[in-house]
Amino acid sequence: MNWWIIVPISLMLGWITIQDFRERRISLIALAVLFGLGLLNTCLTLQCHRLPYRVIGNSLFAGVILVSGTLLVKIRKRKDPVSSFIGSGDFLFLLSISPLFSFGSYLVFLNTSIILVLLSFGILLIKGRTKVSDTIPLAGALAICLIAFVTLDQFLPVNLFEDMGWIYAMKR
Repeated sequence: MNWWIIVPISLMLGWITIQDFRERRISLIALAVLFGLGLLNTCLTLQCHRLPYRVIGNSLFAGVILVSGTLLVKIRKRKDPVSSFIGSGDFLFLLSISPLFSFGSYLVFLNTSIILVLLSFGILLIKGRTKVSDTIPLAGALAICLIAFVTLDQFLPVNLFEDMGWIYAMKR
């Protein structure tokens, strides 16, 4: 990624983080701008004909993850998870970042980020800085992880947003 695309993406991610942690809401404008920047970045770095496959594949994966998590909560808690646990902003955030990643990199980013978020909020719960009844601002926490991912990408010789070639490069 070029610096002129990294700066606006980072600003949007920072804005999303602040909104989600403070207000538990995310501006649709921020999500739309983030999605547009992702589309622009992908069209500039790859051929645009790959873009629909990338967005649809990543969005379907995010949908499967959120639907299965929703069903799990519904079965275990016997509550409506959409109104009390999972917000539509979380799903819209995952859709808005989908053009940035190839499918394999999206899998790695999403799984790693969710594990890190759960671990960090678990530590906060153990230390008494949050309550069990509090919800996790998932989109804001994932935005922080994405800022770290973008920063890390700038210092590594491989492109973390593209296919899994960077994992094979680490094995050498």
